[in-house]
Amino acid sequence: MKQRILLFSTASILLVAGAVWIFCGSGASPEFVPAPGRGWTEIQLPTPSYSPVEKLRVKTVAGNDKFIVETRERELRQPLKTLQRLFLHPGSETAVKEYESITSDDFKASPFSSPGELPLYQSKKIRAVEEMGFPAPSIERSAFPASILASIDPLEVLTAAELKVTGISEGKELSEIEILFSLSGPSAEGEHHQWSGAALLGWKVRERKFSFFQLRKRRHVTLSASPFQDVTARALGANDSYSRILLPSIDHFRSRLDAAVGVGVYGHNGLAVGDADGDGLEDLYVLTAAGLPNLLYRCGQDGIFSDASREAEVDLLDGTSQALFLDLDNDSDQDLFLVTEQKLVVLLNDGSGRFLHLENAIPEKITGSATPLSAAAADYDLDGLVDIHICSYVFWRGGSNSAGTRLPIPYHEAHNGAANILLKNLGGGRFSNATETSGLDRNNQRFSFAAAWGDYDDDGYPDLYTANDFGSNNLWRNKGDGTFEEATSAAGVEDVGAGMSVSWEDYDNDGDLDLYVGNMFSAAGRRVTGGNDYKAGDQLLQGVYRRHARGNSLFSNARDGSFEDVSLASGAWFGRWAWGSDFLDFNLDGNEDLYVQNGFLTNSSEHDL
Repeated sequence: MKQRILLFSTASILLVAGAVWIFCGSGASPEFVPAPGRGWTEIQLPTPSYSPVEKLRVKTVAGNDKFIVETRERELRQPLKTLQRLFLHPGSETAVKEYESITSDDFKASPFSSPGELPLYQSKKIRAVEEMGFPAPSIERSAFPASILASIDPLEVLTAAELKVTGISEGKELSEIEILFSLSGPSAEGEHHQWSGAALLGWKVRERKFSFFQLRKRRHVTLSASPFQDVTARALGANDSYSRILLPSIDHFRSRLDAAVGVGVYGHNGLAVGDADGDGLEDLYVLTAAGLPNLLYRCGQDGIFSDASREAEVDLLDGTSQALFLDLDNDSDQDLFLVTEQKLVVLLNDGSGRFLHLENAIPEKITGSATPLSAAAADYDLDGLVDIHICSYVFWRGGSNSAGTRLPIPYHEAHNGAANILLKNLGGGRFSNATETSGLDRNNQRFSFAAAWGDYDDDGYPDLYTANDFGSNNLWRNKGDGTFEEATSAAGVEDVGAGMSVSWEDYDNDGDLDLYVGNMFSAAGRRVTGGNDYKAGDQLLQGVYRRHARGNSLFSNARDGSFEDVSLASGAWFGRWAWGSDFLDFNLDGNEDLYVQNGFLTNSSEHDL
């Protein structure tokens, strides 16, 4: 046991480089010599054999807790990479030899070619089928690469292959590994093919080799031509701000701007589309990181954009997470409403595309010590003026709440976030705080990430749904008298998870609004929570955590005030780590499709979730 030595006397105290020196009397000299007649007493105090940080560090290593599935997942990473290379290059002699080294002699696989198909969608450019009837593993190890080649015909090679471990059932001799996979590539004719599905792998524990590959389900989508073309560089590339500000990464600016500016690591900066100058063409207002100017790009008749940020006086340096083009003062032009890190900003359009900051448009200190994150607009009281709901997520550095921490407590149902705000438009671009009078002050500290208005009960008044991180969400029914009542449980849309986006649309064309919520799909979360030993003894809490890692949710309107969860049946649950989600009919067939923006921080680590 290491020991620290302290020399003790009775008087003043001086702390120097981690040692504690205690002097006696007022005559102690700078040379630390005790006064005449006074001596030192030596005390030995025990110190920990390792620091508290070390206690936390060891928990980051897989296997140092009871969840041994993560130890197995780490063991499987290299073998799965080898299998991934086989899918990418099934005709490569090197890839085949590597594959044979990670499979047992008695390895068997399902035929990779499907014996049957169920048509899902057919148009001039898109074909989608559900492949069916995969038999039990019967293909010998040596024949499996040829089976893959036959399946991906007419492609000669795949350009992308992804395997995700979503579940592990441990056994003494054999473990079963659940995976999701996605394979894609172009054909010589220019078509793009994608296969996605689920499979089960057998893993011999002692031999450390795969023993079988069982296909469970697979979908095959073919695009004869891409429905979109990237024209970003052509439309914006002539502007100096495009190369200086938009192309460099967040990390680029974090390493160059003073830390006091507060460049966020997540890049929570969106954009808004609106006609800023009244010429009938949609312009772009692009939000950037703190310390960099927001950018207004005006669209020309040729589809080329020019930077008008300074001319329009909208080149704010404040970190801005959201902007809305809205007619806030009912003068028939598009104004701007901005959500910045510490304040809400109203910019009124003078009619020529120049914007003026309206002082005192928002009640002073309305956000308190909270960080506003997003905004959703609607005329909730039907008075002809557009109102705005603000989602507040956490407290800015130095801020606090009743729990005394900025961290969500408890993780699965946190109620210590910052309070959301309802702004009632008073006219002229000025707002009052209607949160309390509207009834939205209840159940209102939920780490809300986003909200959306939609008249789900078809009574003519817009209702409100908020997506909350770290717990269940909120559905607020508009009572038509300027107040709201919570209808979350009655409607069956609690949707416990990491709520990050909301979108209303009639996806099934039955005449009412349905609801899509962007959440977090986590392969690691599904593995850990899927074991019977996770939260054992508390099935309710166990189910909550499993739901938290499931993914996105689609709710079909039952037209009786409630919704049916059709996430799994529709296949809309797998949106990965979904930040945003929007309905759009991208192929113009009359059916609303979904576009989900997803991903997470990417850097040098290859162990990202």
